[in-house]
Amino acid sequence: MLACPAEDIDDAVQRADRAAASVANPAGYDFQAQWLGDRIVNPEHVRRNYGRLASLSAGDAAHSAPVTPSGRQLVLPRLVTGYLKEQREWRRSCREWDAYDQAVAKWRRSMSSRIAEPVAPTVADIRDKRPKALRAFLLGDPGAGKSTTLRSTVHGLSELLVADQADWTDVVKLSAPTGCASFHMAHGATTIHRLFAIRVGQVGDDPLPADSRQFVALCERLGPELGLLIFDEFSMIQRRMMRWVVKRLEEAGINLDDIGVVLVGDPAQILPIGDSPVWSLRQRMDDGKDCCEASRLGMLAFREVFRMPALETVDGFAAWSHAATREPHTLNDDERRAVARFRAAALDGDYETVYLKEVRRTVENDELADHFTKVIIPSFRYGRATHASLQWLRDNTATAEHMAADPLWAGAVTLHGNHWFSELAVNRATVESDNARALVRFANERDTPVMAVNAQHLPTKKAARLQKVSPREFRSTPAVFFACSGLPLMLLENVAPSVGLFNGAHVEFVGPLYLEDDWQVTLSRCEYRERVRTSGVTLTTPLDTPASDRERMYQVPVGSVILKVNGHTVDGDERRLAELVAASTTVQLVFHTPKHPPHLPEFIVVRVPSYSDNGGPNILGIEDADDLVPIRMVKRGRDKGKKNRAAAGGEESRTEFRIGPPLEGGSAFTGFKGQGATLDRVVAKVKAWVETPGFWTVVVSRVRHPHHLHIPSDQWPTVEEIQVQRLNPDVLEAEIFERQMRINAAKTWRHFVATEDDGEWSSADNVIGDAVHLAWRRLLTRDVAAVVCEELHQKAYGVDGDAPLPPGRQSDRPLPLLAVDDEAGVASSSSAVLMLIGGHPA
Repeated sequence: MLACPAEDIDDAVQRADRAAASVANPAGYDFQAQWLGDRIVNPEHVRRNYGRLASLSAGDAAHSAPVTPSGRQLVLPRLVTGYLKEQREWRRSCREWDAYDQAVAKWRRSMSSRIAEPVAPTVADIRDKRPKALRAFLLGDPGAGKSTTLRSTVHGLSELLVADQADWTDVVKLSAPTGCASFHMAHGATTIHRLFAIRVGQVGDDPLPADSRQFVALCERLGPELGLLIFDEFSMIQRRMMRWVVKRLEEAGINLDDIGVVLVGDPAQILPIGDSPVWSLRQRMDDGKDCCEASRLGMLAFREVFRMPALETVDGFAAWSHAATREPHTLNDDERRAVARFRAAALDGDYETVYLKEVRRTVENDELADHFTKVIIPSFRYGRATHASLQWLRDNTATAEHMAADPLWAGAVTLHGNHWFSELAVNRATVESDNARALVRFANERDTPVMAVNAQHLPTKKAARLQKVSPREFRSTPAVFFACSGLPLMLLENVAPSVGLFNGAHVEFVGPLYLEDDWQVTLSRCEYRERVRTSGVTLTTPLDTPASDRERMYQVPVGSVILKVNGHTVDGDERRLAELVAASTTVQLVFHTPKHPPHLPEFIVVRVPSYSDNGGPNILGIEDADDLVPIRMVKRGRDKGKKNRAAAGGEESRTEFRIGPPLEGGSAFTGFKGQGATLDRVVAKVKAWVETPGFWTVVVSRVRHPHHLHIPSDQWPTVEEIQVQRLNPDVLEAEIFERQMRINAAKTWRHFVATEDDGEWSSADNVIGDAVHLAWRRLLTRDVAAVVCEELHQKAYGVDGDAPLPPGRQSDRPLPLLAVDDEAGVASSSSAVLMLIGGHPA
């Protein structure tokens, strides 16, 4: 049993670790035998199959089952499938007619009767009718069905392409900024970094060398059949990331005019860290410095892809540029209006938008859940909290009585803002401290021993000092990894997102895996004398391994026994060892490494929910192990701060390293990891982070019912604390972006309904609607009728008919309803015409 001090303070992370360490690795207890039993694992089988994990693509029926969309969810699937069908017909025409033209030219040059005149293709020659590349946004509130719509879209695309005898995974590429989001996309989705060969932490804009493996792989992934790119959680995509995506497409020889691009997400959720989101127009950072060149180019790339106007051509550009150098409170009313017009008009473009408003992630037939998901959660968007909405949440979230009566609270997760313990704030709630307490509690409740394994550190001479360094400097890799059987863990690396092994995946600890084969290391005789320290034939200091037969094994641990030298058996004889080393300039050593904690195993085995259902292979090759996955140790370079991160290069530029499992406790994690997930029960300790854009909205929207959310009394924020995020320019820009997308979505919806069988929209109706749409996009709320009249006259539409008038002729009849001059008439006409686009756009 473990003992941990009862005081509820958050320096418990150190106390719990000491409590666990004091009883960890009990003598005589075999952690591996407890889960493996008498089953035998083939080392080569495990290593070979683990190496293939990263190449796994889409899962099976669990990921690809069709869904039934309704209402506005139908729009995107039909837009995308219609575009892809038209695109493939055009490409087929180009291929066949270009081949025919080449064959005819060859036939004419030969002038030989032995060559038959080529036969013209049966498909129509539509080479001069290149389809306009699809550009579309899919937005919506949390739980409104974005994932359902996306799954329906992808399922329809796969059916279309399979019927066309095409490999749909070559034609459609799905990606997201995080492994968690790419897993939920399913259908073989991957991270943006992996799809476009972008290094994590990349700062430069360097192209891939044409002879590199990365470039070859990039061209294979983005081949000539590519027709559509779909990005999920695009609110987290940085402007710099968009720049790299466009650059990689150019390097792969992809013409953006020949492929469609769809962005899916919610701008009111968490925004990217370290740069502005793709839609942002910001030219300067909060400190007054200009945005970096890569960020600015990313903004321009995004605008070019979505066919938005050049900023300098937008009305009000001069006022906006001037305002960017001044404090907002110094602007007069005219300047504010000019800036508002610019911001609205700057988002004009030639693209489609679908906005899902109906929240469906709720508890059926439960009025309290409906009010929570459809009224309260949306009321917190963009920091627009009210005293009434926050008080309602206080009155209806889970109490101690709710938690005691509901057994599911035993498995609740805790969401934090702070990850790491700090000596400067020992009472602060953190992910690290809550996970330490959870380990102690879990081991006590189940009366199960705790395993502790020590990380390895490079270089060996710095190991003692590096052992004391916080995991935060080694990308969350702990110096000592504690676990017990059944403990919830979180994976910290994208291993194979398509089968559920993504950064942020929740797994369960099973045990260590020490493979039984021996380890071969090659050194020069000089290196041996300088670095190998033994007592008899047993290592007394760790040995860093520049060349070994094990992938990702970097250090031979203390306690390893030398069995062979250059193929000759040592037999435990220290004198024979010295003779064999002296007899050769190259020393090939075979070690038998320790097979028990605290020595680092080669793998940590975890249980992954639905892993086999998602198409994951049995890596261990033994019975009853379909959902058991070995996780290999990782090598993490030390990151000492921003200056270190800004240095050229990535992991290879580091000089200090930690080798350990890419796992941490899964009972608590940050709200950033929670975005996109639906959780059963949540304890929220995020008071200090509610001013972070979108953070509070993400935390409270992870559950379907207010009784599934508990906020400790000392963790309730005030309305003013939530509203602080509205001081962030990115939040205001996100709100403006959403408003313009809602207006544009009305236009897309009108044209979509006009194509339906019941046909309640005429072409003239849509001309009027487009004019109203234009007026609202440019904030011309007082002149809607004038804009409609101008548009109708420019397009020469009659008032009553659907067909345009002959060229050069305008309608002689006045426009009823719209041809009014008084302010009341304009207002009424605006309201009437707005009915054509489905109501007020906001």
